[in-house]
Amino acid sequence: MFLNLNKVYNAVDSIVSNSGTIARLGITATGTAILTQVVVTAISYSLDLYRGDITVEEYKNLIFEAAKAAGIATPIVFLILVAVLALFPEFTVILSAPVVVAGFNALFSISIATPIIQSLVRHVEAGGFGIETADAYKSAFDSSAL
Repeated sequence: MFLNLNKVYNAVDSIVSNSGTIARLGITATGTAILTQVVVTAISYSLDLYRGDITVEEYKNLIFEAAKAAGIATPIVFLILVAVLALFPEFTVILSAPVVVAGFNALFSISIATPIIQSLVRHVEAGGFGIETADAYKSAFDSSAL
């Protein structure tokens, strides 16, 4: 049997005895995720709002929806991670390896940078930085496609 009852008992005991710490970490992780997602979404759509491509109400809704999604997804992922680490403590060593931590940091950075870069591209394509910039952008990508 892949998972014996003693291992499950130890996992449940570990979670229950450390529930206060786990709850604080979960709340902190959720708050950080919500705050990060709100800031990234606000930055990502600020230029769209400035150009008039979206209304203030749409801007608020985008930010609210991003916060709501992060507020729902983060605790679920956190609880799954805690359960997996309690059942399989050997994964803790793997997940704490410098290469794995660096990989997670890189993915996190990409998830923050991508919407901001997409916003800047939308702004350039709309002529927000001037027609010269839009033309230079279009010619750079048109010539690279050849």
